[in-house]
Amino acid sequence: MSIPAQRYRQVHLDFHTAAECGVVGERFNADAFAATLADAHVNAINIFAKCHHGYSYYPTKVGTVHPGLSFDLLGQQIEALHKRDIRCPIYVSVMWDDLAAAENPGWVVVNEDGTARMRKPLSGEWGWSTMDVASPYRDYYLAQVEELLDLYDVDGLWADITFLVPNYSAWSQAQMRKAGVNIADRAAVMAYSADRMEDFYRDVTGLLHSRRPNAHVFYNGTVTPNMRRWIPYVGQMEIESLPTSEGTWGYLHYPFMARQTRTLGKDFLGMTGRFHKSWADFGGLKTVDQLDYECGTILGAGGKICVGDQLHPNGELDPAVYRTIGQSFARVERLEPWLEGAQWTAEVALLVTTPEGESNPGVGEYAPDVEGAGQMFLEAGVQFDIVDVQTDFSPYHALVVPDGTYPDDALLGKLRAYLAGGGKLIASGTALLDGDGRFALDEIPADYAGAAPTLPSFLRFDAALLEGELAADYDYVYYDQAAVVKPKDGAEAFGSLKRALFTRTWEHYTSHQHAPVGNALDAPVIVRSANVLYFAAPLFAGYKRHDYWAYRAAAMATLRAFLPAPLLKVDGPGWVECTLHRQPAVADHGARTIVHVTAYHPRRTLQPIQHVDQSALTSGLRLHVQMQGNAPQRAYLAPDGEPVAFSVGAEYVEIVLPPIGAHTVVVLE
Repeated sequence: MSIPAQRYRQVHLDFHTAAECGVVGERFNADAFAATLADAHVNAINIFAKCHHGYSYYPTKVGTVHPGLSFDLLGQQIEALHKRDIRCPIYVSVMWDDLAAAENPGWVVVNEDGTARMRKPLSGEWGWSTMDVASPYRDYYLAQVEELLDLYDVDGLWADITFLVPNYSAWSQAQMRKAGVNIADRAAVMAYSADRMEDFYRDVTGLLHSRRPNAHVFYNGTVTPNMRRWIPYVGQMEIESLPTSEGTWGYLHYPFMARQTRTLGKDFLGMTGRFHKSWADFGGLKTVDQLDYECGTILGAGGKICVGDQLHPNGELDPAVYRTIGQSFARVERLEPWLEGAQWTAEVALLVTTPEGESNPGVGEYAPDVEGAGQMFLEAGVQFDIVDVQTDFSPYHALVVPDGTYPDDALLGKLRAYLAGGGKLIASGTALLDGDGRFALDEIPADYAGAAPTLPSFLRFDAALLEGELAADYDYVYYDQAAVVKPKDGAEAFGSLKRALFTRTWEHYTSHQHAPVGNALDAPVIVRSANVLYFAAPLFAGYKRHDYWAYRAAAMATLRAFLPAPLLKVDGPGWVECTLHRQPAVADHGARTIVHVTAYHPRRTLQPIQHVDQSALTSGLRLHVQMQGNAPQRAYLAPDGEPVAFSVGAEYVEIVLPPIGAHTVVVLE
């Protein structure tokens, strides 16, 4: 089976249209629809067969045609798009289907408390009824897919809303008991739910590929820390990540998820949106600067681009939306010669060991240590991946094992082999602590004595840890739980861990926040051997939770002394993100080293989500790129070829950048 690669310039065209919206498609013109997309440099688009409301937009005999639709909207879209070589996977909502729920209430998921998983009946909040794909709803869905394959030339299937959620309906309980599942055991119920979801994926993918071997399929909701399990059933991965959606994604969600997704061998997309807020924000529109920044972030992590839009019920695309998308996509199109075949780099890996659990649609969450390290590394220009326990660790110079990681035998064996092969390990807090309160990995250069006796603790740094404005005569608060450890013989110890006078309670209370520093605990902040670095205060997690610059400064000073020479060094502020790619030589150019530089320009706002709707030029940036034995002949900015100043040293090429905007691509050739 040969599945074609995804395209760089895609749109996801939502069309969730209730019966109350009236006439559907009254202003739709197939040629104008396709021409608008082509003029905006769009070369792929997801179009709707069935929405969350449960209505279909083609002459279905399986489902229910939207009552306001009088023609084959889907069929006309496919015909017009294919004439212009615009690929158009078909969207069929999976687990949200209000109409099917109303007609078959026994298919609806029931929460553990006995309530149906559905929108509050008297609420105007968004939400839909959640269907169980292990119920007979599965057959209904498969029949819709088969019908679409009978009727149309299907490029692919975009199956939305396939997140894991347990079902405690009477029917589902009976099925679980029949399968020997203890319904009082949450983990067993989740494992059963995951198995049924896998059955569904296997059936749908099998049906699609039996009829269209070259068609893509993607299940939205599979991009979580446990995504590896679902890789055999998808043609590509797509990271839904609308950064301006309050309480859901944010501007760091995509960079983290992409750095795990890209390790699994599939084409992947980053999906942002044209909206000011989130889905179906009719009248909300980003600026070109904002979209350029988001597109640059997607490309920098190695992804292709999809921009979310929602079609008005009248069937007419908004010209202003496609002028905005078109300006960004025109630039992306010109950059494609520097994107095709380029491979991201990574020198450090962050390990995730997340148990299977209930997932929110499209949202993945990592341990605080992983997210804090990720934020720190993005700000410092450290190239990193996020990996699971099945990954080959050997390509990475160092591996971060986060606070709380349980040391099972399989993981310990992999870590010992990794260290024996010359890898370096970074661990925090209770990472690799066994049930007896001992570090299960002998190579950790400290013995665990217990949790620090107070919250907070305080950190006194010595000269070896000082960076930037860190002072050697100040006790920096560590707001979270630290560990008391004793260095092993031969280990190097840095800093001093101190207790607070007391942990604040109703009995022991002082001032506004917490008690001041107390006595030293005769315990270090950081312990190091030749190949293992241990943080007694989990600085990465503290950085994620509290954004305290002191944690970043101390951690980065320590890491620079511990890690090999970095692939990339950046002289610039932390809101400038730099990602390093290598592109092999082909017929029309030699090997290239490419740096994507995105400049995040947030502004002060009273809203919880920072917006990046204005971009000013950033000056004074310098990049130091490790040569790896090859001195470049020229340096320039893509796509225009503007030369940039550079000098070749013993180990690095130094590049002096001109003032840059939201996204800049620097090429060494």
